[in-house]
Parts: sequence; structure tokens; C-alpha cells
Amino acid sequence: MKYRNPDPSSSGCNVAAAAKIFGDYGDFIRKVICSKVQDEDQAEDLFQNFFLSLVSRPFPEDIQNVEGYLYKAIINEIADTNRLTKNYQNLISEYAERNNHPRSQEIPEKVVMKVDEANKVFEIIEKRLPRTEAQASCLQYRDDLSTTKIAEIMNVRRVTVRGYVHEGLKRIRRILRDRAARKSE
Repeated sequence: MKYRNPDPSSSGCNVAAAAKIFGDYGDFIRKVICSKVQDEDQAEDLFQNFFLSLVSRPFPEDIQNVEGYLYKAIINEIADTNRLTKNYQNLISEYAERNNHPRSQEIPEKVVMKVDEANKVFEIIEKRLPRTEAQASCLQYRDDLSTTKIAEIMNVRRVTVRGYVHEGLKRIRRILRDRAARKSE
């Protein structure tokens, strides 16, 4: 069964293809995510993010075992999400520790460098992302607020917050990748 539209340049076609996959395999996708993730909010975030990832990376046409492909893609999405979350939490924790003890004479050089890196990332976020994506991303990663609290602050639905953060992360990854590529040239 083909899930990819003949004109992949159209994002609307990608959304329709992802919606078709979720229509056909949504229960399977949710079961796999819930079997791997215990936290309901995180499972729901992953479910939504997986849909967005299918929109941004359309389903290959030549897949014989759709459930096998989806299973592997879900496992990869969970691993990527966990890795990103851990990295951001480490940076935020170190940033918070640094700000709670500003007079400490014994701040390790490594912590200072990571705080500077985190500050640079938040500067990029605030300067380069659309306002809503920047606000949602900063509230989640800099201020460590829950999706529910961010939705209240921004006066939007939780799913909208997830979309802002997801799109913001994609843009930031692209910006940082482009900067790294320019530096290596």
C-alpha cells in the first residue's frame, strides 16, 4: 500500500499521507509508544511528534512491512527525543546551578562553557525563530515549564505548544547545523 503522494513537494500531500498512515496504523503506533514510554504526557507528545516527523519525512514507497518500518521509526523517534531532552535538561540544570551560585569561585570551566553555549542557543532561539516558537521553546527549555503551563501562558492548546516547540527545534537544529558547516569550511 502506498502512503506517499506522487507530488512530494507539496506539504499538504505529506500531511494527507501522514494522516492516512495514522488512520490505518494509529492504534499500533500508540501501543508501541505506550509500551516504551511510561509517562502519559511524554507518550502523547511523542505520538504528536511522530505524526509531524512523518509529515516532514514522507513514508518511503517501497516498504513491504509497514508495521516493522513504523516500529523502527518510533524507536528512533523515542531515542532522538530522549537524547535531546537529556541534553537540554543538562544545559538548563547547569545554567540554573550557575545562576543560583553567582559568587562561587570554584565554577568549573566546563560548566561555564556549557552555560555560555546554552545562552548562545537561547539568543539564537529568540532572534531567529518566529515569536510563538521562540516563546514556547524558551518557556519549555529555559524556564522548565510543563506543556500545560505554557499553553495557559500563551493562551493556546497543548497540541499547539507541542507544534511550536517541535518546529522550533527543527529550525534550531538546521541553524546550528548550517553554522557548524560554515565553520568547518
